[in-house]
Amino acid sequence: MLKDQNIVIFGATGTLGSHFWQRASALGANCVAVGRRTTEKITPDFRCDVTVLDDVLATTDKIFAQLPSVDTVINFTGVHHSPMDFAKQDPQKMAEDFLRVMNVNTTGAFYLTLAFAKKMIARRHGHLIHLCSDGSRLSLYGSYAYNSSKHAVEGLVKTAAAQLAPFGVRVNGVAPGTVETPLNRHLLRSEDGQHYSPRAVSILAHTPTKKFASLDGISETISAMCLPQKHFTGNVVFCDDGYNIEGHSWPLGNQALFKGEQALQTLFQDLAKEYPIDPPKA
Repeated sequence: MLKDQNIVIFGATGTLGSHFWQRASALGANCVAVGRRTTEKITPDFRCDVTVLDDVLATTDKIFAQLPSVDTVINFTGVHHSPMDFAKQDPQKMAEDFLRVMNVNTTGAFYLTLAFAKKMIARRHGHLIHLCSDGSRLSLYGSYAYNSSKHAVEGLVKTAAAQLAPFGVRVNGVAPGTVETPLNRHLLRSEDGQHYSPRAVSILAHTPTKKFASLDGISETISAMCLPQKHFTGNVVFCDDGYNIEGHSWPLGNQALFKGEQALQTLFQDLAKEYPIDPPKA
């Protein structure tokens, strides 16, 4: 599917970045991994701190010196923070968290855009994909820095897409739904790990499927975005099981969810009995 595509992956050593690196490589892409650390799965081809402009510019030069062309650059870099409570937490600590998150999520995205855009304009070819979020358009409780940064990234995507379009360079964003990862599991589970946290219940209550997203599903979406598509630019693609469009759906699912995971699983089992799946024809 992605044979002969040259794809540069920033944040390739993170959970989502490394999963996509594996999938895209399996689909035939030539993937260049950029990250700040080595993991069991990936040793980065290049190391780069996206918050340092000189580092980003130097890394971009090295990548274009190695590759005849760059088809897609995907920016998976990003950080989060614990929910903020203005009434209880230290203002200095909250301010530090805000600047730290904005520096990585927004300033880093801007640095990558300006560095690669300059090269891609000269070649009249290239595609930039930034990691957005449901927080690019919706509120996420207590996530002031994260929400602000992701709203800004969507603005960056739209502005860059409009300016780079005459040169055949495309810019898009992808907004995955919540995935249970080692990084955020403490936000989504009780201390014993056996039950959903209030935050997780709140998310699932506004998700039509009542399920978290999966790494496989998100990588499928991004793989499709990497296919050559002349007119696809300036968009943010949501792969979040409908979280961003939820208003009021499936009351029985919400009711079961608030009773606990077992009640939700029982509801799914009852649905399977009430709406049986037709076996595939031989």
